[in-house]
Amino acid sequence: MPTMAEELEQTLQLCNKCGLCLPGCPTYRVTGIEWASARGRVALLRSALLDKKLDLNDLNEQIFNCLTCNGCTEHCPPGVPTGEIIFRVRQELLRQKGQPWIQRLLFQKLLPNPEMLYKASRLLRLADVTGLRTLARKTGLTKLVGDAGKAEAMVPKVPASEGLDAVKRMVKNIDKPKHHVAYFVGCYAPSFAPERAAATIRVLNKNQVEVAVPDFVCCGLPAAGYGDMESAKNLARKNIEIASEMNIDAIVTPCASCSSYLKDYVKLLADDPKWAEKAKEFAGKVKDISEFLVDIGLNTEMGELKRKVTFHDPCHLVHYQKIKDQPRTILKSIPGVEFVEMGEADMCCGAAGSYAFKNYDLSQKVLERKMGNVARTGADTLVSSCPACIMQLACGVNQQKLPVTVLEIVELLDEAYRNAKGND
Repeated sequence: MPTMAEELEQTLQLCNKCGLCLPGCPTYRVTGIEWASARGRVALLRSALLDKKLDLNDLNEQIFNCLTCNGCTEHCPPGVPTGEIIFRVRQELLRQKGQPWIQRLLFQKLLPNPEMLYKASRLLRLADVTGLRTLARKTGLTKLVGDAGKAEAMVPKVPASEGLDAVKRMVKNIDKPKHHVAYFVGCYAPSFAPERAAATIRVLNKNQVEVAVPDFVCCGLPAAGYGDMESAKNLARKNIEIASEMNIDAIVTPCASCSSYLKDYVKLLADDPKWAEKAKEFAGKVKDISEFLVDIGLNTEMGELKRKVTFHDPCHLVHYQKIKDQPRTILKSIPGVEFVEMGEADMCCGAAGSYAFKNYDLSQKVLERKMGNVARTGADTLVSSCPACIMQLACGVNQQKLPVTVLEIVELLDEAYRNAKGND
């Protein structure tokens, strides 16, 4: 079996140090530090893995403060896949050091079990309704856990929710459906944003799409992001098995991170003879919701919305899936919407899943740059299609006190459909 250095040798040597990646690297743009750029990280990894001049364990900060947004790859002539390199190196570090207990609990116990994940979210709701979260902030207890304590304030209050079971009850039969899909709800919506799950189902129904809500588990991206590829593969196998028992046209999700990683099951399980073909079939059915709605022909029977709207491209939508036009097509189709393009719309907002919980200050610097671009549009509504982005952007709007409403694209579409004349 080849070593990691042997696996990455050719990929690392693709970098010719030209620096064209620098404008696409959010962390470099806000710090100006070479080792916080794609070129710098690749150079350090070459020195550690190929030249043996550095110890990989001394590069922990550089390896984990990469947003893996792939913005650099968009600007790179040879297409160096920095995000993939970083994921592989994190996997090696986990192999060498082992995994913290909190990550084992999350990736191996909670994420494979939606019911347990839901129960864990209820503990956070209990802290909200009893005032314990507020008390922890006022007494300074949150400061004891460093970046995670700072980032805790970004997490919105947990609403009353009944988890995935409640989402399933939102499903209804529709007359003469043209399409049958499985809704990949994801980890966030059932416990933290049930109204967005409801909006997603209503939007699909308005487009003559019959929706099923299977017991899918986490897509696996959080585990992969911390190097736990075995947990990511186990989650992938479980989702593939669930989908294989369904007669559906597509697997649809409004979460760009989920749709991106679900499509990546092809690469994730490519070396597994039992699952490779199944993964390919599964991934071929996965559609981001904006991609799916445009493909089937968006229902434009909507009511008017007097809004000035701009759009933030989630990294896993625009850089990984190359989906850029479809969300804009949808937004421009809504009567009354004035769409205005944002500068650096495809630049990462600094969310990157749980990035702020380990790199809070750097995450905030990236967010500040994004908020400056938002403010310059003069928009009153900021739209995106990723729960992590929405949470990060809403935090930025609140911090900067901008007169801007932050919505997922399904929420805006749902509002337009509900405003249509004769809507029931």
